Amino acid sequence: MAKTLPMTNSLAELERQVEADLDLLDHPKTQWVQPRQHPSGAPVVDVLIIGAGQSGLALSFALRRENVTNVIAVDRNPRGAEGPWSTYARMRQLRTALDLTGPDLGIPSLTPRAWFTAKHGAAAWDALVRFPTLEWHDYLSWYRRVLKIPVWNETEVGPLEADNPASPDSLIRVPLKSTGASGRDTVVYAREVVLANGLEGCGEWHVPALVTDALPPDRYAQANGDIDFAALKGRRIAILGANAGAFDNAATALETGAREAHLFVRRREIAKVNAHKPFDNIAYLKHFTEFDELERWRIACHVLCTHQPPPQETFERANALDGFHMHEDAAWKSVALGGEDGQEICVETVGGARHKFDFVIAATGHINNFHLRGETAALADKIALWRDRFTPPPGEDYAPAGTYPYLGRNFEFTEKTAGDAPYLHHIHCFTLGTLLSLGMTGSSVTTMRFGIRRILEGLTRQLFRDDIEYHYRRIMEHDEIDLIVPNASADNQEAD
Repeated sequence: MAKTLPMTNSLAELERQVEADLDLLDHPKTQWVQPRQHPSGAPVVDVLIIGAGQSGLALSFALRRENVTNVIAVDRNPRGAEGPWSTYARMRQLRTALDLTGPDLGIPSLTPRAWFTAKHGAAAWDALVRFPTLEWHDYLSWYRRVLKIPVWNETEVGPLEADNPASPDSLIRVPLKSTGASGRDTVVYAREVVLANGLEGCGEWHVPALVTDALPPDRYAQANGDIDFAALKGRRIAILGANAGAFDNAATALETGAREAHLFVRRREIAKVNAHKPFDNIAYLKHFTEFDELERWRIACHVLCTHQPPPQETFERANALDGFHMHEDAAWKSVALGGEDGQEICVETVGGARHKFDFVIAATGHINNFHLRGETAALADKIALWRDRFTPPPGEDYAPAGTYPYLGRNFEFTEKTAGDAPYLHHIHCFTLGTLLSLGMTGSSVTTMRFGIRRILEGLTRQLFRDDIEYHYRRIMEHDEIDLIVPNASADNQEAD
């Protein structure tokens, strides 16, 4: 049982403690980032963050603590629907350890534990095994409110472009389109841009062509999308894939009234070893970049090829339900509409087994392709990928690994062709796309403690370097008088 520590007794009291803690740590107060003006009169922000989930919120707060205040986070979703926690995250509990930290940035009163204890009491905390998913969503909503983090919700980001493509100092042009009632359609210019747009931020959630070519769009869904489970009541569901999300979707379908949920594992048997687990270690979270390129490549290929099993409780949740079936060594060979009425989904596996279903859920992860994202479509051919910079030894090539972006030390994009896009270092990739370059420090709460620190260092350093002549003059021309000495000549006259 966790040790019970003194905590505040209510959220109101905790919020007062947060305010007091931030006031105690508020030094120095001097504003240091020089404002910019665009010749067109359009706004110029110091940092624009695409995504207002846990990473976007934490980075916004971190920048404010560094006195970088001209920051906007934008999110395409309505307020309260950012991130996966109230939508496609269909697990009951987070998959991370209960004592997780991250968004708090080292401030005890902002930790998830402090919030949960203030809301539910110490005994409720001590009874937890993992953090409930919907409570995590509520925690992030509270975090945004109590810290007054500015977010433009219901705002789509168009193609990012350089204002001056030939200059390494170019501002980034960011078209914004409102999808809500605000009507905020505008163009802003940003000195630095951060992609904090989720696990799929380098591409999109994937549905294999085997499914999309055979079925109309209303007969399948991606596991990480919107699914009307109520409409699947009494239906036979096929889940393609064996990751944690596959089991979550199978369980949700059955709990909502589906007749059967069949989960198909491509491998001979389901993965049982979690190759991701060693990363939850300060050594790798802080120092992954000390591995050379070949070591990083081999680690990433090992992780990507080994796959990740569902947590024990996730497996047991689905396996305990009537109607759940798991098929191992059951890669799909074909999908077609058939049956007596021509409307049944007929699946044949590589081993020759045949099944009939009413609906397919593809739990097949994401693919990296910057052409598929509105934000990066115009830059996709200029962004260096690992396949552009690294040639693996014979027999060690793995095509999916080569699609990850080849990032700099502080999550910045690099050029595919030297001199072709010298401004790319002003755009940072804070997503799962960091896997090969920096380890898994982009979009996970587990790694946020170190990832936020690293990207923050890069952002503030670049903002300083942009105005380095001003900062030099400010030191050299400083003439504020700190000491006032009495008139020396008057004192001498009195002595005479």
